[in-house]
Amino acid sequence: MNRALSSALLSFGVVTGSLATQAQNAWVSNKIAAPTAATKFRPVQGAIRIDSVNVPFEVKIEPTAEAADSSSIETGSDHWEARGYDLKALIAEIFSMDARLVDVPQESAANSRYDVSLSAPVELDQDSMQRILTKALTQRFGLAIKPEARTMDVYVLSAAEGSASGLKRHVFGRRSGLKKLVAGGDESNDESGRITYTGRDCSGVNSGGITVEGGTITDFRRTLEPELDRVLLDETKLRGSYDFRIGLYANQTQLFELMRGLGLVVTPAQRQVTVLTVRSTETQDQMLQAKL
Repeated sequence: MNRALSSALLSFGVVTGSLATQAQNAWVSNKIAAPTAATKFRPVQGAIRIDSVNVPFEVKIEPTAEAADSSSIETGSDHWEARGYDLKALIAEIFSMDARLVDVPQESAANSRYDVSLSAPVELDQDSMQRILTKALTQRFGLAIKPEARTMDVYVLSAAEGSASGLKRHVFGRRSGLKKLVAGGDESNDESGRITYTGRDCSGVNSGGITVEGGTITDFRRTLEPELDRVLLDETKLRGSYDFRIGLYANQTQLFELMRGLGLVVTPAQRQVTVLTVRSTETQDQMLQAKL
């Protein structure tokens, strides 16, 4: 879901006080009340206008029955389902961003986990799904979700001397069955590729290697970022899809050295990034009154 944050939140970023009082699990003093076995949630229903046609939808939000270390997500053209996610992780998934860029106050909020499902009778584009899911969460919990620019420590991914000589442009059609990881490649005639870790614990910082087949640099950044100790920003300006292989490494430092051999340079820096701030509408109203 790659919709611009400002436009995505334009309609649903602020929820009125009446919606906040109707929410069964509304925030109190910035905390989410932990659901109990008897907690019942009514589905969020409505319609969204797509190409001048109103399309009905239903979003269900329930306390999860998944084990503490278990979560899953499944998406399709007419559905979206996440199980075992806390609120911070849900918002990160909906906006396709690193969870470190979602500011949810009070660590106790992470103790409540949910199953969220969206279903519609027709295919929906990613922007529409994002808008529906955002509206459902803000209504259900009485939230305001707003983008905010902040300066923070990050890693910057750049191409040495403006290019990455170790990367090979991918030629599609020579292989079939490539799994789609991230929608929206840089070139309209490019299909989607795959990125896989091999060996060891198969993580981004301790792996037997990484194999990229027909992946964009955006795909690679998104796959690698959750395993690093900082958010990773792509400033390579490299377009299209590539094939490349990163060999055995035991830690983040070794990984960065191997990437340099491909012409991809990772450096620590400070950048202004967009963070989503998540607050209860009650808190937002109190802040507004204080300013007045």
